[in-house]
Amino acid sequence: MTTFRIVAVGGDPSFRPFVARALNAPPDAIGWVASTDRATEAVSKAREPVDLMVLAPTVRDEEAVGIAQFLSREAPTTAVILVRDAPLNGTFPKLVRAGIRDVVDLSQGTTDLEDALRRALEWCSGVRSAADLSGKDDAARGRMVAVFSTKGGTGKTFLSCNLAAALAARSGGQVALLDLDHDLGDVFSYFAAEPRRSLHDLVALEDGADADAVKELGTPLPGGVVGFGSPPDPRATPLPAGATTKTIRALRDAFPFIVVDATSEYSDHVLAALDVSDIIVLVTGLDVIGIRHMSLGLQTLESLGIPRERFRIALNRADSKVDLTAEEIQRLLGLRVDAKIPSSSAVPRSINHGKLLFLDDPRSDVGRSIAAFADVLYRQLTPDAPAAPETRRRLLARRA
Repeated sequence: MTTFRIVAVGGDPSFRPFVARALNAPPDAIGWVASTDRATEAVSKAREPVDLMVLAPTVRDEEAVGIAQFLSREAPTTAVILVRDAPLNGTFPKLVRAGIRDVVDLSQGTTDLEDALRRALEWCSGVRSAADLSGKDDAARGRMVAVFSTKGGTGKTFLSCNLAAALAARSGGQVALLDLDHDLGDVFSYFAAEPRRSLHDLVALEDGADADAVKELGTPLPGGVVGFGSPPDPRATPLPAGATTKTIRALRDAFPFIVVDATSEYSDHVLAALDVSDIIVLVTGLDVIGIRHMSLGLQTLESLGIPRERFRIALNRADSKVDLTAEEIQRLLGLRVDAKIPSSSAVPRSINHGKLLFLDDPRSDVGRSIAAFADVLYRQLTPDAPAAPETRRRLLARRA
């Protein structure tokens, strides 16, 4: 059978040229099937993967959820766009959690549809490019940890920066720290520094550039960390998913470890990074709203095809007396809490002074908790490696 990379689903055959016009493509470049049942059949029998499915307004919500869940299991790199001819009635979160990338309201015109289709294809291209990473010799491939939270104020950036320095101490080499906040990222402020170059310079590198060329585009920071990000600019636009994947590929070729400070949004460039991360650290505090955000975040990321075994839970201000315990959170989420970062006035002091706490006060309770978490991640990411330099030093000191 003929395989179409883009398939329109539902409605009547006129929906096919409608989608084609939005993509500025000839109608015969778009496939069309009458129902979601036929869509699952087309995916199962296709010789090549389908890039994008566009669901017509006649497709019911429950049918859309069904096809999205099917694709997340059987074809996780296929994007799904749902088209509606009227505003949604509160079902958007459920649809997105099921794995639908975007819902477009045609009553607002066709511009949103054009933008949604373009973003979905960029996401698909980025995810497919990311698959190239898995084909590389595993021993030569840098390990990546993404730190993510869907709620602001959780301490995500603080943990990202200190964790990068802690992993550098354990690996004995440089660690790349990537700031994905394209407009107002704070990573460099934790080191009292500014980025020397923009991420766009890294994207402009030719494929296969050597490690020295990649490192030259970073900003050397204390503790063996090399920062990658862009100068703050509220007008800046995020990297597309494909460019994000190219950036990560270059960093993984040049560094043994990469720590990504992801934004709190499910944007395409963030999802592209999460898709290829070896470990995703989800950060929350001891509050019901934060736990609710984390629970929904887990459901959403799992629905997008990210395996549950990649997640680690970091609990910030874990010693707060707020009638909610780490054990209760573990029971609610069904995941173990892997890191417990205590409250300390040293944290805001370190931020205000632009001195990384892990480097400035490593014997503090916060410094020790970050070190312990870095030990766990280092062992999980490099199970066959000898003991980390920092770990060996502690063992020798203990024996002495």
